[in-house]
Amino acid sequence: MVGGLKLPGEKTGRNPSLEKFVKNHHSRSRVSIIIAARNNERYLAETIESALQQSIPCEVIYSDDNSIDDSLELARQYQSQGLTVLESPRHQGVCETRNRGAAASSGDYLVFLDGDDIMPANYIEEHLNAMRDDTPFVYGPAQAFGDFSIFWDAPEWEGSDIWRNNFVNTSAMWRRKVFEVAGRWREGIKTMWDWDLALRGSRLGVPRRSNATLKYRQHAASWSANNREKTHDQQEAFMPEVRKLNARVAVGSIISGRIPKLFPAWMSAVAQATRLLDNSSKPELVLLDNSNDTDFRVMIEKEVSRYWSTFQTIKIIPLEERVSHNHQSEEERRDAVSRFMAHACNQLRTHMDGEIHWIIEDDIMVPIQAGADLMQALVSGWTPPNAVSGCYHNRHIPKLYVGGWWNDDAPHEITDLPADPFQVDYAGTGCLMYWDSRTPRYWGSHHAGIPAHDWNWSMELTGSEGQLLMLPQVCCQHAIDDISFV
Repeated sequence: MVGGLKLPGEKTGRNPSLEKFVKNHHSRSRVSIIIAARNNERYLAETIESALQQSIPCEVIYSDDNSIDDSLELARQYQSQGLTVLESPRHQGVCETRNRGAAASSGDYLVFLDGDDIMPANYIEEHLNAMRDDTPFVYGPAQAFGDFSIFWDAPEWEGSDIWRNNFVNTSAMWRRKVFEVAGRWREGIKTMWDWDLALRGSRLGVPRRSNATLKYRQHAASWSANNREKTHDQQEAFMPEVRKLNARVAVGSIISGRIPKLFPAWMSAVAQATRLLDNSSKPELVLLDNSNDTDFRVMIEKEVSRYWSTFQTIKIIPLEERVSHNHQSEEERRDAVSRFMAHACNQLRTHMDGEIHWIIEDDIMVPIQAGADLMQALVSGWTPPNAVSGCYHNRHIPKLYVGGWWNDDAPHEITDLPADPFQVDYAGTGCLMYWDSRTPRYWGSHHAGIPAHDWNWSMELTGSEGQLLMLPQVCCQHAIDDISFV
């Protein structure tokens, strides 16, 4: 039996040549199991033995977080079986304790195990068999046992949404290089450490699922059972902070050159709003230049150069296709503009990195709190919205706001704003922030025969049960020219 597969051959099902290959593969890919714990004396022996008795020999390290019970004495009894014991002169916390164990390890792959959980004997073998050259980590389901029993399944990575909720437990198998590049366990945060690490590590390849199931003990003294911050309501309160801490933002715009004198003020407003984004990395800025004006391009480059410290990267890219001005009617003009905007939005998206995209049109002046308010709304809740939009007036019909509902096969635009955020069927691209992985990949040019790229995208999103919110507190100015706004 190799990896759960019965092989033809002898009565025992052995295939010596294949077993030799598997053995050599595993010997080249040494695994370190790091058990990090504090005051788990009652359950620690079972945990250590489950690590030492894996079907593939592993380096096993016990990293103690200044236990005041007999955990250390118990762990030392296994040193003769190859267990490495690390002591700490002070209580450091679980992330620091795991990182200390990882630093002392030598394996190409790392698996972290809490001091009261149990690994089935083939846990490491099944995880290692799921590894590929481009896999950053392998994860699997967990079976709770003890005070209550429940099976937590884990979906296949393809089609799943790690930003919506976590399904990667602490005992995933990490490629050491990925673990280090991702930044190791983040020290200083209160909870959801496994989700925080999985979000960072998932950028470095395509994770894979294993069927190996962790036995996840539940008892009165366990963190998940005893800590009030891990209750449903408290967990929901922490989820926005984990998303916000890890999500990278890309700010993008299509620069038409229609109001060249507005650009310096527009750029200043965007930069100020961007500085207030509350996450750990600077955003990128992507500008598609549709001006076809050399002098204007020079001015753009001069203005954005003032804000190199605000953005991680700045890209100014010529648009691949420009809108024609030779129209026989208003209907032809609107049709051409809509097709152009769809093409431009598709090109813009290909150049924007990060998990969150924020599109700001070049005639929209965003308030200073716009980015912070939009992002807080986009990351909040057990299930966050797919997209959020600021509010701004239609410059052609100032009494209307851009956005609304689709009823009776017709659009109904907003005339009055409520006090609280509200759900809409469609919104414009003037001030639109969205999850890149949870929104339509393609911008079409028409919806129900009407030339409107923003309606097309929005209706595809909301028509598939996605949620699009408008935030009345993010009230933007829509420029008519460089001095007049609605």
